[in-house]
Amino acid sequence: MKKMKILMLMAAAVCSLLVFNDQSQAQVPPGRWWHLPGIVSKIGITDMEGRQLDSMFVQNRLRLIDLKSGVEKEQFELQNLLDAAHLDEKAAEDQFSKLQTARSKLNAERFSFLLEVRKLLGRDRFQQLEGLMKDFRKNATRKFRQGQRPLQNKESE
Repeated sequence: MKKMKILMLMAAAVCSLLVFNDQSQAQVPPGRWWHLPGIVSKIGITDMEGRQLDSMFVQNRLRLIDLKSGVEKEQFELQNLLDAAHLDEKAAEDQFSKLQTARSKLNAERFSFLLEVRKLLGRDRFQQLEGLMKDFRKNATRKFRQGQRPLQNKESE
């Protein structure tokens, strides 16, 4: 029983790493990045595109809230099964499958938003946005290693 619990926890950890790695691929910045003047000017976001992004963002966030809640619920259920005095291996495996399904739905929704942004921006501007994200992450990592807050503005440095 103890081996099974350890294997399930290891599997969950591996899956978490895989989900993290999937998210580190093409992605859009978090939040309402199209309201940032620097991005608007570099990518050329129009007012109409901004309104479209606002609408897409709201719908996406509402779905993400529900899907994240579903993932947490399935994680909680799995943990309860693993913490039980007598491990029900079949129930734990079934619950793990439910958790994986919930995570898959969450990732699919994130990817769906990414596709909508890609369609709206087109190839060239989407690639510019990806480049800005890579630069931001590199800068944030460098600042973090130097003991600075990553989102400090240049005036406060």
